[in-house]
Amino acid sequence: MSEYRTTAAAPVLVAAFLGQIFGIDPVTGRVLWEHKQDGAGITSTALLITPAAIYAAALSSVTCLRYPTGELLWEVKTATHGRATLVLEGDRLFVAKQGEVECFSITGQHLWHNRFKGKGMGPVALGVPGNVAQADDKD
Repeated sequence: MSEYRTTAAAPVLVAAFLGQIFGIDPVTGRVLWEHKQDGAGITSTALLITPAAIYAAALSSVTCLRYPTGELLWEVKTATHGRATLVLEGDRLFVAKQGEVECFSITGQHLWHNRFKGKGMGPVALGVPGNVAQADDKD
């Protein structure tokens, strides 16, 4: 009687810094792919990863890559510059920077932007029940 065995491949590790996103083999450390973001700057990149996509928010843009291949699906400019907080809820990606919140579809279409005029600016925490992203105090 033969025994059927499968070995699941290790998931691709994603790293992002200085406007670059990398897919890394977690077993060997080898870079599998890389993508240079538009509008990256020197601010940290916020990552949100699902089984199908990688969302990466840089200084002035949001990039969506196919997970695990790194294929570019879309890239859009954000209305506000700065370090981002990301929340994906259903078919909407919420991006918060400097006291402002923008909403994009999962295909990259800009849906709305709230400036919270007169309320001040700073890091933004976002969330819905069971899905919360805390603000990062570093600028």
